[in-house]
Amino acid sequence: MTNHASLAQENTLTLERCIQLALENNLDAQQGHIRTEVGRINLRQSKQNLLPNLIGSLNHNFEIGRAIDPETNQYLNNVTNRYGNQSLSSSVVLFDGLRMFRTITQQAYAYRATQFEEQNIKEQLALGVTSAYIQALTARDMVAQADSQAAVTHQHVQRNTLLHEQGAIAPGDFYDLKGQYANDLNNVNQARNDFQEALVSLFRLLNLPYDASVQLAPLSELPLKNAPAVTGEQLFQHAVDRLSLIKAVDNRQQQARLGLKVARSYYFPSLSAGAGLSSSYIHGNGGYIDQIQDRIGKNLGFTLAIPIFNKWQARNNVSLAKLDVLDAENIARTSRNELQQTTNQALFNLEAARERYKNLVEQTENYAESFRIAEVRFNAGAINSVDFLIAKNKMDNANANLLIARYQWHLQQRIVDYYNGEMVLSQED
Repeated sequence: MTNHASLAQENTLTLERCIQLALENNLDAQQGHIRTEVGRINLRQSKQNLLPNLIGSLNHNFEIGRAIDPETNQYLNNVTNRYGNQSLSSSVVLFDGLRMFRTITQQAYAYRATQFEEQNIKEQLALGVTSAYIQALTARDMVAQADSQAAVTHQHVQRNTLLHEQGAIAPGDFYDLKGQYANDLNNVNQARNDFQEALVSLFRLLNLPYDASVQLAPLSELPLKNAPAVTGEQLFQHAVDRLSLIKAVDNRQQQARLGLKVARSYYFPSLSAGAGLSSSYIHGNGGYIDQIQDRIGKNLGFTLAIPIFNKWQARNNVSLAKLDVLDAENIARTSRNELQQTTNQALFNLEAARERYKNLVEQTENYAESFRIAEVRFNAGAINSVDFLIAKNKMDNANANLLIARYQWHLQQRIVDYYNGEMVLSQED
């Protein structure tokens, strides 16, 4: 995990570095890894269940007063006995309706499912960090733009203050400008607050203490305007083939099917074999080692357990396993439908973001020219402050919308890249 001290040494964070920090520190990612390790241990144990067990036991008894003589099996009065025994036994299952072998296969599917689920958490986390990073960049640039807008208004206020003192400007126009400047300052304050909130959201995903001194590296200027076209069906198929979500639910489906076979195996009888060694000793009847050697007993046995009636437990477990299969099938089908819908929506959003940016570029250029003309006319006294401020607010809003649209295009392109399997996680697993 990354500590706060090491993070403080990094003056600038890139998007790739933020994704790496999130993969290292985010709680969901850490819990996903823990669940994967649990699945690995469960699979290992299911394989080791095939091994025979080995049990050793030792006991030593003290008896005072009336007691049974361990050698003659007769009651004696006022005796002091010390005796004990040792045993070593082992047993192995020879047949259990293939239950253990099917459990191994079931746990293998469960383990693979947890691996894919962990990977899906990482992929979703990378996408979430990308979105939060772009939101923070948007908010940061909005602060710069709000400062610039306030600076332009402030210049006009300063210029017209002298004119107002000389009576060369209508009082209403002067106070309109001052009111606009106060509004611009409020916009700057709100933009700074939005930026801090966006940074907090980003650090929350990184699971690191908030650090206002950290700078964010800019992204490339724009996504590729002539990016290779992909259809909704192609993007959906790429997502199915490359992302972990569908692979995880498919393995859960196989796990449920094997669980049904495991449940049915309880209808079959089980056969096990066991063997053991035992010995005993009695204090006062000779040396300990000699008694152990002389009293050694050996046994070998087979146990056949036939299920006759178990309170319908096996049948009910089979019924529950069938419901698990049905539930897994429903989840798999729904996951595919949702992914197909989401990938198509991602393409719609990308095209809309691209077109919106294109239209806003033209709008911003037009409003900038309109404001330039209005500024010249206002300074010449040809229009009043209302017309001037209308032109300025149109230009300011267009610039803000263009900035937001630029980052939205970035975000939508990266979402499509994610579903296309092109988002590389910056962490060595």
